[in-house]
Amino acid sequence: MSKYSALRTRINNGEVILLDGAIGTQLQNMRAPMNNQAWAAAVLETHPFTVRRMHENYIDAGVDVITTNTYSVGRHNLEPLGLVEKLEELNLRAVMLAQDARDVCAKERPVYIAGSVSNFGLLAGGEPGWKDYMRTRVLMNRRSETSDTQAQANLVEQAEMLAEAGVDLLVAEATGSTKHRHWVIEACVSTGLPVWAGFKCNLDAIGDLRVGYRSDDLFETSLDTLLALGAEVATIFHSTIEATSAALPVIQKHWDGPIGVYPDADRSDYLRAYRDDTTDNAISPEAYVEITKNWVEQGVQIIGGCCGFEIEYIRPLREALPKKIGIRST
Repeated sequence: MSKYSALRTRINNGEVILLDGAIGTQLQNMRAPMNNQAWAAAVLETHPFTVRRMHENYIDAGVDVITTNTYSVGRHNLEPLGLVEKLEELNLRAVMLAQDARDVCAKERPVYIAGSVSNFGLLAGGEPGWKDYMRTRVLMNRRSETSDTQAQANLVEQAEMLAEAGVDLLVAEATGSTKHRHWVIEACVSTGLPVWAGFKCNLDAIGDLRVGYRSDDLFETSLDTLLALGAEVATIFHSTIEATSAALPVIQKHWDGPIGVYPDADRSDYLRAYRDDTTDNAISPEAYVEITKNWVEQGVQIIGGCCGFEIEYIRPLREALPKKIGIRST
């Protein structure tokens, strides 16, 4: 906790904090194979040094916070791979790879490690139409449904493993229903570590901001309850540029603490991406710089990237972004 206190002081002083970019698609671009059942989880078993090199590259690019490759390393994701007996080993390995990278590349400045916990792979309590949606993506095609009780236990289990392994903070990365968001944040907060709560949102056909991928819930309706669970930072993540910009004033209406954003590139080949193909993003790194500058002017303090926004998008931000956030309008 004492290590994080220095980061908290920087945040309280209004400094802009640079988060890393995509993990899964970055590893994919480094030729690490993705898995249809558990996305980037198996890479910890087969390509650990690629994971470490990814962290080193982000540190060399100037980021302040690196994220462990644990987004899909919950029990329910490893079971279909026959790797559940390595649950603790792979979560520990993910943290130690990040620590090793920091020890090698960040001797002159502080870099913090965020442990990722998400609802990836949980079908129980999901959004309307979620199972059919995921079947069309060939992603969950041999996965059994997890009970609510077991799902919550799995999230707590992973959060505790990451905390014990020595991460500096936890990022509660919830892409699912309001119920899933509650579970992920609660599991992370229960460890006693600082928590950054991540919210995915989408703009529907008529422009309303909705929860997650396909939920009928409006994004705004549950924010007060979720933010009251104990997070220190509220983030909008794994959402398109447009949805992120739309969600920012909504978050600011309900939250006067620090805000972060790390959007995705809205890749049209998302299905193919899970089969190890890649594509060019519609937005250039130069355009992303200008977009993030605008967010900082609006009061966003933590900037990074998610799927598709990889190191070439993050590297220019260190020099391009202001050192401190702008004044928020009221």
